Amino acid sequence: MKTTKRVAVWLLAFVSFSVLAGDDKPASIRNEQALVEVLPVCYARGTDLIGRAVNARITGTNPEDPANIDDPGFAAALAIYRTCFSRNFSFTLAFDGVPAQTVPAPDNRTSSTDGALQWANFVNNAFRQAKYKSTQHHMGSISSEIRGDQADIVSYVIATHVFGPDGEQPEGSVSVIGGTYTDRAIRENGQWRLQSRTLDITSSVVTVAQ
Repeated sequence: MKTTKRVAVWLLAFVSFSVLAGDDKPASIRNEQALVEVLPVCYARGTDLIGRAVNARITGTNPEDPANIDDPGFAAALAIYRTCFSRNFSFTLAFDGVPAQTVPAPDNRTSSTDGALQWANFVNNAFRQAKYKSTQHHMGSISSEIRGDQADIVSYVIATHVFGPDGEQPEGSVSVIGGTYTDRAIRENGQWRLQSRTLDITSSVVTVAQ
């Protein structure tokens, strides 16, 4: 009974602190932050659909090869990406703070570049080449700061990648990466969209199925 009371008191204190901590921001700002902070989750949903799109083909060297819309998972993922990406979206992959690659490549970007399509193709190629049969991105610790029609977002990720048949590891093995996303979002036609993402991978481990 005493333990139950202590837990109840702790929860009450935590909730009270959370409420008070949010009171220094107007309701309109908190509402905008809620719309902004759902974007990393939107991204994760699309990416995990590609993770399960095992029948999507690997595209060629042209980053804007036709999308793999014949695979329903890829088609659904691309549709989700288009709801949370701006037209000129770009993604930078970094390791321990050192940028390694940006998609679409800045030198090749034009006014007609489709960032969502290029990133979807890049993710699909990586997942299919590794022979993953599914992925799951766990998002957390999401925070944002809004300045007019721009917002900066920081979030943490633990992403699991499960190997299928003929993969780089025995079927059922799992590759887990941890990292931090740093995002820039913009308001386009009244809707918040991700303009750029940087994933800084800080840990990576593979658990091999026995």
